[in-house]
Amino acid sequence: MIRNYNIEWYPTKDGENFKRETFIRLSKPTGRTEYDAKAALNIFTSSCGNLKKNTIIRIKEMDENGQIGEDIVPTDGSSIIPAGK
Repeated sequence: MIRNYNIEWYPTKDGENFKRETFIRLSKPTGRTEYDAKAALNIFTSSCGNLKKNTIIRIKEMDENGQIGEDIVPTDGSSIIPAGK
């Protein structure tokens, strides 16, 4: 099973004119979006900085056949990653 995450973001201080994309490949995905997306976001923050310094526009979950489901997007008053227990 392959899980890649395409994170579209920009540095908060620079604004939307400086959009970037970061691709993250998980080595041992669980197959559950709430866990795998959080793991990808943790990798992102460890290399690019925390979410106070960076604004996430969307996260696309992908496998070997392309995008899985819809984009994960932040909304006002909620976290970027779905909660799961």
